[in-house]
Amino acid sequence: MENDFFAMPERPETVESLRERLLISPQDSDAMRSLAVLLEASGDLPGAIDLHQRALRVDPYLVSALLDLGRLWAQLGDATRAKSWFERVLSIDPDNDVAVDGLAALDRPDALTADYIRTLFDQYADRFDSDLTGTLKYRAPQAVAALLARCRVDNADTLDLGCGTGLSGVALLPFAKTLDGVDLSPLMIAKAKVRGIYGALVVGEVQTFLETSTRNWDLIAAVDVLNYIGDLKPIFAAAAARLPPGSLYAGTVEKREEGGVTLTEKRRHLHGEDHVRAAASAAGL
Repeated sequence: MENDFFAMPERPETVESLRERLLISPQDSDAMRSLAVLLEASGDLPGAIDLHQRALRVDPYLVSALLDLGRLWAQLGDATRAKSWFERVLSIDPDNDVAVDGLAALDRPDALTADYIRTLFDQYADRFDSDLTGTLKYRAPQAVAALLARCRVDNADTLDLGCGTGLSGVALLPFAKTLDGVDLSPLMIAKAKVRGIYGALVVGEVQTFLETSTRNWDLIAAVDVLNYIGDLKPIFAAAAARLPPGSLYAGTVEKREEGGVTLTEKRRHLHGEDHVRAAASAAGL
């Protein structure tokens, strides 16, 4: 069954129209926050930070802006500033799980929390496709599709692990008899559902989903998702448990030439070939 999700309305504002709104209404904190999201998606993190701070001058207790500032400073590698913003959230809302996880991630710089990833991709959902295919010339789904073609995959019950908006699903569809998707971000799942290509869509953490599922698939694809996971052994083992003999696990990593695993300043893991092979071997893949 599909998870229920809250479908956000489309937001047609552009950077230019939001700047015009702010010229007319300089205290419009909603316009500031919307513009901050667009600037972050375009890579202008300092500009996004400035707008969140401006929104806080209008409403000093705007928890969503405080959380975004903590996340952005953590992304920029300034743990001291990130900590101050997360602690400010907790002074307002002591039970805020996102702030608690944000602080924990600062103490464990090699880990990315589920709340961090969910927040990141919920914010990117509206511009994800255009940014990846346009600005970044994203080719990971096509690379996996080429691999599947070489392996002569056909008519496979397929799971799109970390499906996002469904860009990967479009590439997987020619090889699939059925296509299911799971992603941590509810707003990404909302975008994926609009495509109409998935039989089932679930909002959830990918490893937990695999470990609790009772279904098997002929093909599990992890396209541009493993770079948000450090040690690949647990996720490989969880996938292997859902793959009967003769099935295939395919995906992408960002390669670390030196081997091993590291977390970059952009908060993405790089994996060495040695680590990938060891994780696959331990899982029996």
